[in-house]
Formats: sequence, C-alpha cells, structure tokens
Amino acid sequence: MTRKVILDSDTASDDTIAILLASKYFELLGVTIVAGNVDYNQEVKNALFTLEYIGRQDVPVFLGSQRPILGKWRTVEEVHGSNGMGEWNYPQPTKQPEKEHAVDAIIRLSKEYYGELEILAISPLTNIALAYLKDPNISKRIKKIWIMGGAFSRGNTTPIAEFNFWVDPEAAKIVLNAGFDITLVPWETAELYGVLSEEDWNHISRINTRLSDFFIKVNKTLKEYSSKNQGVMGSIHPDSLTVSLAYDNSIILESSMKHVDVELCSDSRGAMLVDWYNLQRNMVNVEIVLKADNKRFKDILFSALY
Repeated sequence: MTRKVILDSDTASDDTIAILLASKYFELLGVTIVAGNVDYNQEVKNALFTLEYIGRQDVPVFLGSQRPILGKWRTVEEVHGSNGMGEWNYPQPTKQPEKEHAVDAIIRLSKEYYGELEILAISPLTNIALAYLKDPNISKRIKKIWIMGGAFSRGNTTPIAEFNFWVDPEAAKIVLNAGFDITLVPWETAELYGVLSEEDWNHISRINTRLSDFFIKVNKTLKEYSSKNQGVMGSIHPDSLTVSLAYDNSIILESSMKHVDVELCSDSRGAMLVDWYNLQRNMVNVEIVLKADNKRFKDILFSALY
C-alpha cells in the first residue's frame, strides 16, 4: 500500500526536488505552503509550477501561514536566487491553489487518513504548530512527521541555528513537544550525507531528461552558494535527503532517541537543544538521524530524474 503524505514547503530550489521525490515515491495528498525561503507569493508560484512541470497537476496546493508565529525572520534569496528557482525565468503556471487553508487541510486529512498520514516537514514548522494548537488531538492521528531542521552547533543561518528552526523557533518548540512520532534530520547530517559533488552534477546533466534539466535549472544558485559559502564543491540537499530517507529507512545508518527542544531567546534563538546524556529522563521525543547512506540517497534521487 502506497504511503500517504503531505509535504509542507517554503518552495525554493531543493524543495522542488523534494516535491518531485514525494510525488514519485508516495501518495502525495497535498503540498502546504509556509513562509520561509523567499517571498511567500513566489513560493506559491514555485510550487504550482513544479507540480505542473512534473505532470502532477492533480496534487492540491494549500496556502498556509504567511509569517512565523512571531513574524521575525528574513528570506534567503542569496541561497536560492531572487525567485527561489536559480533565476530561471520559467512560464507562469496555470494551476491554481485551493481555497481551503493549509492548517484546515492538514487537520481534515489527518481525520480522513487517521493513523496513516505522514508529514514531510522540510520547512519552518508554523503550519503544523498552528494545526496542533487548533486541534491538539492531531498528534494522535498523524502516523509520523519527518522533519528537516535544527543543528547541533554548525548553524547555517546564525552561528548556532539552522534556517527552519531559526525562522520559527516557537513553532518548532510546539511541534517537538506535542507528542508526535518524529524523526529529525539536522543540518550537519545533511551537510555530510545530502551532498551532491561536481561529478554527481555531471551525471545529472548526462541523464538529459526534462526532469534532470529541471534539477539543474532550479538548483543553479544553490550550487553556487554551497560552493562559495559552505565549503562544498557541489551542493547540499537537506530536503531531498529527508524525503528520501522517509521513503527508504535503510538510508538511516545511525540514529539516536533523545529529548530535543529549541531555544527562543536572543542570539541563541532557534538553537536546537539535545539532551545527549538523558538528564531529563522519560522525556525522549525525537529520533535524530546521525548518519545516512549518501550513495543510496543519490540512487533514489537519480532514479527520479529519468
């Protein structure tokens, strides 16, 4: 039986490939949009175009929160391009978003697919936190949440904070402590195991399909940013890694069950707090992915581009 998922997205570059992977390997019930990477309306346009381009016009797009809970954040066009799609001047999509709000769609689908629905949360967690605040019983109905977020110490937005947790740390704190079954992929894991090298990019170019061309165009700025600012000759794909290991759990080579929380204050805002020594006994709430199979991840990604 095909697993049923929602993908929660602040759609830009790697998010679009995560959408592609989710559409290939799961029954994708919807894409919900949340404030994050770039201008919100641009994120919506990116998601609509992506689904149209990959031939999945049937997948609904639900509009969610246009700001974090406290509204303090900045977009990161320098990572994804001014339009979030590597400056690709793609055509205006004809697909339209749904009228139902993303929070209501998440709650409704959790009831329709009680105990089956999984959420691929590759963005700030605002929509999911708001869904929980509106209907706390949702944590009993959702089968699993796969989260890309948090950093142990190598923040990619501040010296200590990863972008998704930094954008809306209040939402992250709410979701992490709401009782969901959570597997979390932190930034350092993605940085090590979600990497595509120059040779991988050459391989994608040689695939020479509409989808491989899509990959290259949307990730152009991401590759430039990764190479210039993150010491990677290639690109880092945390969202695609998260969707891939959700699909194939054998990609997870090592993980650890810990209590995880989020700092909300001052310069440490968005920092992930991990209780490595189980000081808060009986409070384990997250499986943290520590090591992953980079080759298996790439095999899954490359297969989706044919």
